[in-house]
Amino acid sequence: MSSNVIVEVRNLHKVYPSGTHALKGVSLNVYEGEFLVVIGLSGSGKTTLLKCINRLEEPTAGTVKFLGKDITHIKGKELREVRTHIGMVFQQFNLIKRMNVLSNVLAGKLGYMKTLPSIMGNFPPQCIQEAMKNLDIVGIKEYAYERADKLSGGQQQRVAIARSLMQSPKLLLADEPVASLDPATSNSIMQYFEKVNKELGVTVVCNLHFLSLVRRYATRVIALKSGEIVFEGLPHEIDEAWFKKIYGEEAEEVEIR
Repeated sequence: MSSNVIVEVRNLHKVYPSGTHALKGVSLNVYEGEFLVVIGLSGSGKTTLLKCINRLEEPTAGTVKFLGKDITHIKGKELREVRTHIGMVFQQFNLIKRMNVLSNVLAGKLGYMKTLPSIMGNFPPQCIQEAMKNLDIVGIKEYAYERADKLSGGQQQRVAIARSLMQSPKLLLADEPVASLDPATSNSIMQYFEKVNKELGVTVVCNLHFLSLVRRYATRVIALKSGEIVFEGLPHEIDEAWFKKIYGEEAEEVEIR
C-alpha cells in the first residue's frame, strides 16, 4: 500500500430532504493500492459515503478530493471526466438484462466515447478486445454472447466488475457487492475484487456486512454508526467488544466461509 492519498474526505455531511442526517462530519483518507472496507449497520451511512465520493450524491457540507482535486461540487464535463477514473459496482448489478454480456461490459466505456457511435453500438475493435480481456479476468469470457439475465447472480456481479474495469479505474467503489449472493458465491466474488486490487493495482473501497469477509480481504477497516466513524484500524483489531459497539449488544456475528 502506498502512502499517497487517492481520496481525501473532510468533515463530510449529508442531510437528505427528509431530514435524515446520513453523514455527520466524516473525515478519512483512502490510500493508493489499499483495500479499504467500510462496515456498519444498514442505515449507518456506508452507501451515502460511497455515493458522495463519486458524486452520485451531492454533499451538504465538507469536501471530497480525488487525486488532490476538490470534486465536491463539480458538474457537467468536469464531473464526467473524474468519473471515468472511478468505477462503481452495486449490490443489484445494474445490468441491462436483455443485452448480452459483452454489450453490458462495453457500456463501461461510454464515458470515453462520443455519444452517437456508442448509442449505435459502433465500438472499435480494440474496445471489444479489452472487454473480452476483462471478462477473462473475472472468469466468464465464454458467456460473452449470452443474455445477461440468463446468468446466475454471481456471474452477473462478475459482469459488473468487468464493466467497471473498462474505465481502467484508479479507484473502484463496491457497495455491498455480495449482499444478494449466497455465502459460497460471496467468497468467490470477493476473490475477484482482491485480484483487481493486488494484480491490477486498483484501489478498492468496499462496503460489507460480514466480518469474516472483512478479516479475509481488507487491508484496513472503517466502521460507521449513525453517520459517524466509530472505528478505524486493522481487521484483526475488531474483537468482540468492538463488534458489539459497532453493531449493538444484541448482535451476533455470522461467519461466511
